[in-house]
Amino acid sequence: MKQLLFLLPIFCLCACEEVIELELDRSEQRVVVEANLDAATGACAVWLRKSGDFYQTNDFETINGAIIQLQTPDGALDIPLYSNGFYYLENISVQPAGVVSLRIELPDGQLITSDPAVTPYPVTLDTLILEKALSGGPGGNSGTEQYSLAFRWQDRAGSADNYRLKVFRNGRYESEIYGLTDDRLGDGEQITRPIIRNTYAPGDTLRCQLLSTDRAYYNYFTDVANSDGRALSSPTPYNPRTMLSGNALGYFGVWYMADKVVVVGP
Repeated sequence: MKQLLFLLPIFCLCACEEVIELELDRSEQRVVVEANLDAATGACAVWLRKSGDFYQTNDFETINGAIIQLQTPDGALDIPLYSNGFYYLENISVQPAGVVSLRIELPDGQLITSDPAVTPYPVTLDTLILEKALSGGPGGNSGTEQYSLAFRWQDRAGSADNYRLKVFRNGRYESEIYGLTDDRLGDGEQITRPIIRNTYAPGDTLRCQLLSTDRAYYNYFTDVANSDGRALSSPTPYNPRTMLSGNALGYFGVWYMADKVVVVGP
């Protein structure tokens, strides 16, 4: 018997969501933290749940009544409960290279803290490249003209930068895409990264997001992609690296986002 962990982080906080399914060894029920700090808008969203069995429905137990604080260079900020298991705070001021962390005290007194995260620098998504594909991919419709998609942006020189690429096709988030890259082989250079496997049909509206992220967030989703079998290798499923204490699962990440919208044409 295995255990299933559903992670439902909402980027842009309420407008878009993804479902990440991980098969984990059976163990005791554990706390699941999903925390995102949008450095551009100053909004922090935190979900608290408990993990469940593999054959359980998606109705996982949420955690209310926790005391959550965001530690910033300017002091600690309380993140209040907004709805069932969801904590939310706006108007947070953070700057690139500033260090932030999360502190969670559960109703039973258990303490969960995150490792310090260094706020990344913002990035501009310069260009979206659409080229006619040789054949339709899994994301397209066979028998119709298909296009491949690539992101292009300018990396910031002199810093270690990490990125995640996300695509929404006609308003639906393509959760099967894990676009992760860094600048170790191209510091300060122009970076072009394709969206692999999926192709797009004429008339598709694509909202494309480029996230500049802290390193721990990048490592976490790299592990998710590997465990899910969508990266270059497909090892036995395992728990992603976490920056959280207290035997908790999940992540705390801080990022800047740039986005563009394009309509696929002939």
